[in-house]
Amino acid sequence: MSPTQPLLDLSLGALTLGDFAWPIAFAAFGAAMFSMCTYRRNCVRGKAIEALEQAQATMVAIENGVDADRHPKQGDGPFEDQLHTIRSIGRRLAARTRHLSAIIEAEPECVKIVNAAGLLVQMNPAGLRMIAADNMEQVQGLLVEDLLLEEHRSAFREMHASVLEGNSASLTFQIEGLDGQRHWMETCAVPLADSEGEIVQLAVTREVTERKRQEDETSEARERAEAANKAKSDFLANMSHELRTPLTAILGYSDLLGGEEDISEDHSIALRAINGSAEHLLALISDVLDVSKIEAGHLEVESVTFDLAGVIKRTVQALHQQAVEAGITLDVEWAPDVPHAIQSDPVRIRQILNNLLSNALKFTLDGGIKVRVSAGARSAPEGRFLLQIAVTDTGLGMEALAIERLFEPFQQADSSTTRRFGGTGLGLGISRHLARVMGGELTAESQIGSGSTFTLEVPVTPAIDSEVKPLRDIDHSHFEGRVLIVEDNPVNRRVLRKLLERRGLDVETAVDGSEGLQRAQQSVGSSKPFQLVFMDMHMPVLDGYTTTRMLKDTEFQAPIVALTASAMADDRRRCLDAGCDDYLPKPVDKSALTQLLSRYLDPGSPSRSGDRAPG
Repeated sequence: MSPTQPLLDLSLGALTLGDFAWPIAFAAFGAAMFSMCTYRRNCVRGKAIEALEQAQATMVAIENGVDADRHPKQGDGPFEDQLHTIRSIGRRLAARTRHLSAIIEAEPECVKIVNAAGLLVQMNPAGLRMIAADNMEQVQGLLVEDLLLEEHRSAFREMHASVLEGNSASLTFQIEGLDGQRHWMETCAVPLADSEGEIVQLAVTREVTERKRQEDETSEARERAEAANKAKSDFLANMSHELRTPLTAILGYSDLLGGEEDISEDHSIALRAINGSAEHLLALISDVLDVSKIEAGHLEVESVTFDLAGVIKRTVQALHQQAVEAGITLDVEWAPDVPHAIQSDPVRIRQILNNLLSNALKFTLDGGIKVRVSAGARSAPEGRFLLQIAVTDTGLGMEALAIERLFEPFQQADSSTTRRFGGTGLGLGISRHLARVMGGELTAESQIGSGSTFTLEVPVTPAIDSEVKPLRDIDHSHFEGRVLIVEDNPVNRRVLRKLLERRGLDVETAVDGSEGLQRAQQSVGSSKPFQLVFMDMHMPVLDGYTTTRMLKDTEFQAPIVALTASAMADDRRRCLDAGCDDYLPKPVDKSALTQLLSRYLDPGSPSRSGDRAPG
């Protein structure tokens, strides 16, 4: 062996150790890098796991009500900032949770959570006290509707279903607590998502037992008041009927006897006294009824086309003789810009004017009274104008402080006025109320020793004169035609028959609705059919309402006029609703009767005036 020959020949043919040196070095380097990366990954993973564990611990602490560490240890790990953020958010959430819990615990109203199945999940102490529960464990999982009275459960289920659909809802219901006590509750509920994302009901409920008690008492009081008002209205309607019925005979016969040619002066004076007293009594009855209607809120006005000039003329004429006897003048002054035909309530305007004139006549000892009709200076709604009727007298006058007292019910200027001049003090108060119901006003101006002026202002609508049928003179009106009177009261039947016969009419009578129905039907198609029927509305056997409806269902075409001594707010409407064509209250006023006849019958000759005995 040569001394220079190596001990081991590592050559592998052409390959030498040098040929493996670099690959091995690179492999070693790669292994080292892999080991380093694995180590780094494991460190990061460990840090991440540690961070998650710390975050979990933080959230558990928050959930258990334990505050998270406000000063965590500072490190240089990659998740220290994130952990700090989690702890900060957690602390704020924990604080808000504690605040909300404290508010709910202290809330005096019941706060509860009800799941989709209607089971009670959570309730604050106030709610537990409302249902007489000692703790939450006692009612956990209770079906809430089981606490409600049976009649309220269906409504609660509907409300709960609506909340689960995403709506807010409210409900008032009655419950029975665990102690058996019943309470009225009012709840407001909204939808809320729980921790699983399911919609539940969050409700705030308060007890309203006292409020319901007060409401029930108020309702009962209202019902009692309404019953009392109805009883009063029924009483007044009955009293009106009973008082007006004999007044029909008194006024009717005094008018008839006063029209006789051979009556003595003494008898004529006596008859005028009877008639005046009856008219005064009738006015008092009407005033009392109007006060009752005002108190009940049932005083109504209408709007029809009528002849304003005719209404004012007839109202003044009715009181003209009284003015002559008192030695004073009574004149009307009409402004040229005021139309004669208007749309308003002729009955109420005449009532107000009559009250004003009667009041002026009472307090005017000399001089005169003037009625001025003009258009007011103030503006009125579009298409209307302000009608102004002023009644000025030269009477005693009064102090300014006494004027407003005049418009209060049962009041006059002073007590001596009542003793000297009489009166109830109702007329002016009723008149002002009527004016205001019509959208106007009634005012007064006065000065002691210089008289007074009462001014009515109401908005009215102008009408075409041709729309108003002219009325014939009251004292010289006669008509042609055949009429039927259906009236059960024999005195009233004879009075009305005589009044109609004096106006030249051929009159037949029936004592009740059944006989009236038969006579009316028999006249259809005959040579002498009835042109008009006067129908008393309150009769035995068959009343006027039923008889009228039955006649309107047949071929009978003649107009039917309701006769009634009732004078409440809805009497006219009830008669017209029954099918009557017109309405004539009792006692029958002569001028009103003539006006009504002029609307339905042809004029006749005075020679046809009937002189037959009452039947």
